Amino acid sequence: MLCAAAVVSIIIGYIQHGLPDGLIEGTSILIALNIIIFVNSGNNYLSEKRLADLVNLSEKQMVAVFRGSSDSETIDANDLVVGDLVVIESGMKVPADMLVVSG
Repeated sequence: MLCAAAVVSIIIGYIQHGLPDGLIEGTSILIALNIIIFVNSGNNYLSEKRLADLVNLSEKQMVAVFRGSSDSETIDANDLVVGDLVVIESGMKVPADMLVVSG
């Protein structure tokens, strides 16, 4: 809509005032429109990036694991491998397909 208004303003300004002076208003509208587009695009990119980082952070789940020793270590659920013994507590999401050893 603003692009069409800028083009109409350039045409009317050219007809009424001639070449250099008639282009000022239409060109100003186009410049302002480009500034708005670039600023909004930058803001949208940053907010989408922050949202993706927040989603990745919320998907992290730390679990207590026994790996061949009697001491447990806390790792990210994405780092689980076959043979890990996971300690599951009440209210916890099950981080992978697994067999229940004791309950």
